[in-house]
Amino acid sequence: MFTSAKALQAALGVLRPHLLQEEVQAVGTVVIGTVKGDMHDIGKNLVAMMLEGAGFKVYDLGPDVHPSRFVDAVVEHKPDIVALSALLTTTMPSMQTTIDALTAAGLRSKVKVMVGGAPVNDEYAEHIHADGYASDASQAVALAKALMNV
Repeated sequence: MFTSAKALQAALGVLRPHLLQEEVQAVGTVVIGTVKGDMHDIGKNLVAMMLEGAGFKVYDLGPDVHPSRFVDAVVEHKPDIVALSALLTTTMPSMQTTIDALTAAGLRSKVKVMVGGAPVNDEYAEHIHADGYASDASQAVALAKALMNV
């Protein structure tokens, strides 16, 4: 598994310049990260790369991101969308905690929140009051565009 993850990371490094080589007008800004307690980031990295290729400005916070870091990133970068990823069922509650932190900071109404990851589904997204769910990178781009009315 670790070897395949490293191979995918290398492939993403090769593909990224080709996806970005055409000048694409920015359609929005996204802050993305894997929630607290979860070190998995291959899916998040794919989503970030695909969003960049679709013309979004992306700030990738990496894996194991504490809710306060998401709040700080929203204050700093003023994104249109916050994208939360979780691969482990045990870290899914961190998505709710992050949304709650955005609400407590008075920022939730200023951003759309989209969620994804293997254990996540539409019902969970609704339960935590996310604005949308995507099951893979291409659906995440379509969702982000829809949230931006593009």
